[in-house]
Amino acid sequence: MKSKVYISGKISGMEYSVACSFFDNAEAHLIDEGFDTINPTKITHEHDLSWENYMKTDIKAMMGCTHIYMLHNWEESRGAIIEHNLAKELGFVIMYNKIN
Repeated sequence: MKSKVYISGKISGMEYSVACSFFDNAEAHLIDEGFDTINPTKITHEHDLSWENYMKTDIKAMMGCTHIYMLHNWEESRGAIIEHNLAKELGFVIMYNKIN
């Protein structure tokens, strides 16, 4: 069984297409490495589109993973910091990407 990785990084405050390209590139790399992935830019969000509800939906998806992949800009994102801290507390394998 493949390990499942949640991709985390900055989305808010960025041009959405640029953020998506970072997430999509990471997803392609992780798939090439043999992982199953959860890319939050591809999750269907059926709610009022508030930041809080994005986070609730994304964290639910994250809970099905064993790994988290932190994009290079994760420390600039309140949501990614929360995801990182939660992953750390829950014993996820944490991987870091320092390159765009």
